[in-house]
Amino acid sequence: MTGPLRALARLAAGLVAARSGDPDAARAHFEDAVDLFDESGAPFETGRARLELAGVMATLGRTDAASGEARRAIDDLTPLGASLEIARAQAMLDALTATPATAVPDAEESRVLTPRQLEILRLISTGLNNQAIADRLFISEHTVHRHVANTLTKLNVSSRSAAVAQAARLGLL
Repeated sequence: MTGPLRALARLAAGLVAARSGDPDAARAHFEDAVDLFDESGAPFETGRARLELAGVMATLGRTDAASGEARRAIDDLTPLGASLEIARAQAMLDALTATPATAVPDAEESRVLTPRQLEILRLISTGLNNQAIADRLFISEHTVHRHVANTLTKLNVSSRSAAVAQAARLGLL
């Protein structure tokens, strides 16, 4: 098995572990994926793996390590002009480095979005479009569009990326 293929396998294993509620296993898989992608000379994939690793580190309460990985992801992705992934990394970094007063929502703010709207917003933050979200959630694209529109209104923002950033600032993601 080649290095890039091993890296993809580790990334996939990390995603499964993270979604299965095993952040420690996910961390180990993502760290391996980062190393293998980096050795393979694949900066986009390295940056994506770093973003996943940063998210798991944040889940584990290791905010300094998570911030460092998010910064390194931005460094990997910037020369490539991968604006969507850079924005995702920046939103994560902003959320991780926010002051405690702005990172913790009050009770009213945390009730702003429905669970489905939060679920869709999390999928938006991974870079999925409305059709991909609809396919993943087994709902219509129109339903996703309505949830996105309502979310933008509730968060008082004008774009999907601004909604992700605002939700991250409020500690909702």
